[in-house]
Amino acid sequence: MSATKTLDIVVRALAEQAGVSAADVDTAKPLSAIPGIESVKALRAITDIEDECGVVIPDDFLFETATVNELAEFVASLEREGTSV
Repeated sequence: MSATKTLDIVVRALAEQAGVSAADVDTAKPLSAIPGIESVKALRAITDIEDECGVVIPDDFLFETATVNELAEFVASLEREGTSV
């Protein structure tokens, strides 16, 4: 999957869980900067991302991620490595 498609999936999942439009998700900012996001919603978004991309994201990675872009890059690296569900 392309890095752009992976970023689109990450942004869409986060936006859906936060209840905002994808345009409201600034990919250069931390996940916590997404309007309406809270930890439970972020974890649901991670589950959605895992399901759609066929990867397993370590539980602690969400809290180590600095930006939406970094999360998308990590997911893309898991896809490349074949780290699947």
